[in-house]
Amino acid sequence: MNQPLSPANRILSLDALRGVALLGILMMNIIAFAYPRALYDNPFALGPLTAVNAWQWFLAEVLFAEKFYALFAALFGAGIAMMAERQPDPVKAKQVHYRRMFWLLLIGLLHAYGLWWGDILVTYAIGGMLIFKCRNWSVKKLLGYGLFLQSILILLLLLVYYSWAGMSDGEQLEIIESISPPLAQLQQEIAAYQGNWWQRAAMRVDTTLDFHVNALIAVEFRMCGLMLIGMALYKLGILTASRSLKFYWINGLLGAFIGTLICGAGAALIKQTGVVFPDFMSIYRFPNYCGALVLAWGYLCLVMWLVKVAGNNWQGAVVNYLAPVGQMALTNYLLQTVLCCFIFYGWGMGLFGELQRSLLTLIVIAIWVVQLGFSRWWLKRFNSGPMERVWRNLTQRRWQPVLQRRATQAV
Repeated sequence: MNQPLSPANRILSLDALRGVALLGILMMNIIAFAYPRALYDNPFALGPLTAVNAWQWFLAEVLFAEKFYALFAALFGAGIAMMAERQPDPVKAKQVHYRRMFWLLLIGLLHAYGLWWGDILVTYAIGGMLIFKCRNWSVKKLLGYGLFLQSILILLLLLVYYSWAGMSDGEQLEIIESISPPLAQLQQEIAAYQGNWWQRAAMRVDTTLDFHVNALIAVEFRMCGLMLIGMALYKLGILTASRSLKFYWINGLLGAFIGTLICGAGAALIKQTGVVFPDFMSIYRFPNYCGALVLAWGYLCLVMWLVKVAGNNWQGAVVNYLAPVGQMALTNYLLQTVLCCFIFYGWGMGLFGELQRSLLTLIVIAIWVVQLGFSRWWLKRFNSGPMERVWRNLTQRRWQPVLQRRATQAV
């Protein structure tokens, strides 16, 4: 695409769902900002949780973990299909796409190694390069391969589970310490992140590199699968709110109910049994891994229902705040990093490892309020988010003002 989408050409349902996904992701990402890396997967790494914190973890695990990045990845795939579809010249569409992914990859690498190890942009950029040729597949093929790629990580986890008994003591200990590191190691990480930017640079680079070397390939299978599913849902008209209200309402309620039951069962199992190896890092993850897709489907359908019934009512007001957040997804994603780094790292307030999980929820809600208000305010005045404009300028190889004002200032 040579020009930014005008508001009239944007698909409201995609923007609103992207806004929901972007905001929801923060509820899990804040754990990776606020605590040592091990606590993202193992909430008990620093010791038992209080009753309040245990409930916070349980609800976040059931309602947020893996659900919103599933939505975001599906939307990323849908966006690839949509932009290629709107470019009549297939050769140019390919060139523009790979330039977009190259610059997204570079932005992601700067984000990951310069600020935060939990960056997802690198994963999306690589996935976008890998699946671009799949955009013309049939819906059946997209769904089939998408679901197949979801199963690969399950197979890898089963491999770990069944090979555990055959591992040497040293191999088992290495895996255990990666999930439940010694307290001294955790305290060292906390001290590093409470220092200045340079003091935590070595820890940040080491953690990021470890993720890219040891985990990225496994994560990429899941992400690429979700992107293919997103392409299929776009082609089916589901992501563009083209189905009936009844379809979205029934599927939304069923997906939310069944998905919550499955994820709740898995979280309850972990809460009751704690960290048991190798079960904790393998089969205990299956309920949430599978249930996340069902619950994400429920969320998707409920947002589509919300968009279809939106008007001069509360639903319309909600959509009018969510859509700008999604339209400025890259800006808002990076803004979350800046805000959280300021709150938790030593060059800001230095609260890394200091706050209870229950308080983190209040911080997330506060950031949601800021981003909902800021995004709406910004897009009333400017054509696009600042980082979206930078990304577009780099892709198009020509510079337009980042703060390009709208032709009209009407609200």
